[in-house]
Amino acid sequence: MGCFSYIDRHTSWYDLCMLTTFLARHTVPSYRVKQFYQAYYKEFISTFDELSTWSKTERKSLQEEVMFSSITPRTHQRSMAKDTEKIVFSRQDTKQFETVIMRHEDGRNTVCVSSMIGCPVGCTFCATGKMGFLGNLTMEEIVDQVLYVARMLKKEKLVVTNIVFMGMGEPLLNLEAVEAAIRIFTDPEKMGMSERRITMSTSGITDKLKVLIVHGYKGRLALSLHAPNQILREHIMPIAKQYPLAPLLDVCKQFAKSTNKRVSYEYILIDGVNDTIACAEQLAHCMDSKLSHINLIPYNSIAGVSYHKSSLSSIHAFAACLEKHHIQHTIRVTMGDDIAAACGQLATNN
Repeated sequence: MGCFSYIDRHTSWYDLCMLTTFLARHTVPSYRVKQFYQAYYKEFISTFDELSTWSKTERKSLQEEVMFSSITPRTHQRSMAKDTEKIVFSRQDTKQFETVIMRHEDGRNTVCVSSMIGCPVGCTFCATGKMGFLGNLTMEEIVDQVLYVARMLKKEKLVVTNIVFMGMGEPLLNLEAVEAAIRIFTDPEKMGMSERRITMSTSGITDKLKVLIVHGYKGRLALSLHAPNQILREHIMPIAKQYPLAPLLDVCKQFAKSTNKRVSYEYILIDGVNDTIACAEQLAHCMDSKLSHINLIPYNSIAGVSYHKSSLSSIHAFAACLEKHHIQHTIRVTMGDDIAAACGQLATNN
């Protein structure tokens, strides 16, 4: 079987972007493609020199004609607690974006990937939104974030256990590239991750969320909610004017029912804005008690914004109200705020 018939049947357009030019110039048997997948996606080689199943001549040609990675690391910071790392990458046009690695006490290693440079949504509490929209990342640039971290962790004999689309950008507004990346992450011949290890976080692009459901997405879903009613949500998240809360929550509940997976609702607690008991009561009445989980996130400060973190007493009172209504919830532990890697803090100087 020739290499091109193998490519047509088994590869995504990501691999075609990487390999088509090379394969068009060389006679490469199909088993070489399988060897490439094994080394690149499973063994996480650091250079094409490590593709030892290929001859030196083939490797040399590959190096000369195929770019090993579409992104380049520029800076790497680690938090004082050593549980969070932030890497600033640049792509070929020199624009920069950030990726975060979270090392959890239970042994999970989560990669928080970006899908855009900046963000068009403009949430008032988010540094990325303050950047504006500077462009979508390609599928290669999304996948290469995870591969870079996988190579880094390999040196410590660790692995990437989870991927969350919670970095820069709104993933549902770059859905084609995001879905293509997920196919690479979950393809048994490539990275082979379980889809339940992948979480899509969205500010609530209702029509695109419906598309995601129709396409059969079986990973986890997180909605950036942050307010229990339409008026307050519009104040905090202007995108809510375009995507009203009631139909958005209906679609989230549809996703939960069709997949039997609970939806996580992200709720940043901002002092005097959305942290009152009245807000907690409204939020509890919005939720499906069985397939909903609320992540209460203390606000992380960003430059130029007058919001403040809710007090501990307000946070615990809010949580107690949810408890009273039997709504599952967690008060999230802040990670990486000392290196501006916590929720809402990602931003670069493009």
